[in-house]
Amino acid sequence: MSILSYWFIAGIALLIAEMTTGTFVLFFISLGCFAAALVEVFSQGSLILEFLTGSLVSVLGVFIFRKRFLIKILKNSYLATDIGKEIAISTTLPPHQKSQITYQGTPWTAINLDSEEIQQGEKVSIVGIDGNTLLIRKLN
Repeated sequence: MSILSYWFIAGIALLIAEMTTGTFVLFFISLGCFAAALVEVFSQGSLILEFLTGSLVSVLGVFIFRKRFLIKILKNSYLATDIGKEIAISTTLPPHQKSQITYQGTPWTAINLDSEEIQQGEKVSIVGIDGNTLLIRKLN
């Protein structure tokens, strides 16, 4: 079996393993394997160049692009299910300002989108999420 086959088998195995973790680390390492396979095709067996290329693609992917992928995926997946939920606020929120609230037992930054102050104990609705900030409005 050729080294090219090994690179592809490693890349595919890492992609399959990534499906069980969802961390995007193995995804970028698998991209490094595929990049090394491309170098194998064009360099006619320069193993050092293959390892350098695979390592470079993997490291750059993990440290530069992984966070962007996670933010995009998380923003579009489970956080989107929180939009429309009604919660009671444990602190007073001034209008159009960031404040700390507790949501699902975790501290969050929230912005009161209304022009009126929301009093402690009042019910609000999550109308959007901007990064890790909840956008909320008072229920009428």
